[in-house]
Amino acid sequence: MKSKNRYKFVFGEKPLTLTTDKDNLFMEEVERVAQEKYQAIKEKLPAADDETIAILMAINSLSLQLSREIEMEKMEKELSQLRSVAIVDIKEKVSQEETSEE
Repeated sequence: MKSKNRYKFVFGEKPLTLTTDKDNLFMEEVERVAQEKYQAIKEKLPAADDETIAILMAINSLSLQLSREIEMEKMEKELSQLRSVAIVDIKEKVSQEETSEE
């Protein structure tokens, strides 16, 4: 079983402790991205409180994740089709080689 890591940082003005299976280096990058996104939203909506910013960040993240999942499904479908074509091509070549050997 993986050990849990307790990672502490401040979001807006709120100190947080996250329990995660990720190492500190990974969590530092997560924190950096969160701070960048926080600042970008805060600049556009200076009156927004930290909770509103957190909700907007979560919705933006879910939107991005869903878009990536849809794109991944398209790529997986395309890869499957390409594999099918490749298999048919290989079978045809093997069949032609067997025919020419006779």
